[in-house]
Amino acid sequence: MELTETLAAATDQLESAIAGLISVVDKSREVQRWGLPSTQAWLRSRLGMRDTRAKERLSLARQRHRLPTLGKRWATGELSFGCATAIADAVTHLNDDDCKAAEDILLDMVDQEFSAGKVAAFGRRIRDIIAERDGTEEPDADSRHGYERSWIDTTRSLDGGRYIKGWLNAEDTAVWDGTLAPLAKPAGPDDDRDLSERTAAALTSVLSGGHKVSFPPEHGHLI
Repeated sequence: MELTETLAAATDQLESAIAGLISVVDKSREVQRWGLPSTQAWLRSRLGMRDTRAKERLSLARQRHRLPTLGKRWATGELSFGCATAIADAVTHLNDDDCKAAEDILLDMVDQEFSAGKVAAFGRRIRDIIAERDGTEEPDADSRHGYERSWIDTTRSLDGGRYIKGWLNAEDTAVWDGTLAPLAKPAGPDDDRDLSERTAAALTSVLSGGHKVSFPPEHGHLI
């Protein structure tokens, strides 16, 4: 038991170091230079992570700069990967002041030896309380989708056209930017279309197969 606990604590410290490196890679957008659509895709394809683990590590990498006390305790082996993940997930959509308060409360729960599951559940409760305080306990139709999965709604107009509304998560945003941004640039000095019009044209071109974007062969896929 002691050996297992010692190795688990060492693994938690390694996870802290890995999160720091992932943060650097994510901010630099280095993975896009190698033809990968996002940092999460890199974690899955090149590091062999399951989607759940990739999301956990990416969440920690992106939130750790907002959680200084958590970062110090995690790096020294005083905090488990599970509890660190639970806290990072809890503060993802909180402002900086609420993030600091939530960090203090949840770390206090860790000190009282609450399990990672209990910390995660209380983190969700904190989000509910903040939503009630701010008068947003009843989310609008868009917010009900949450912020994990991308979504798109379309409505047909009377003239045969279509309105489009939606939200993309970070991974799908990287795909969108990497695919459409190069195609949405002005075609020349006489191109009088605005960015919205050029983006629509780029999207239509991709959907119709009129433009192919090839990635290096070693990645084995084509958009």
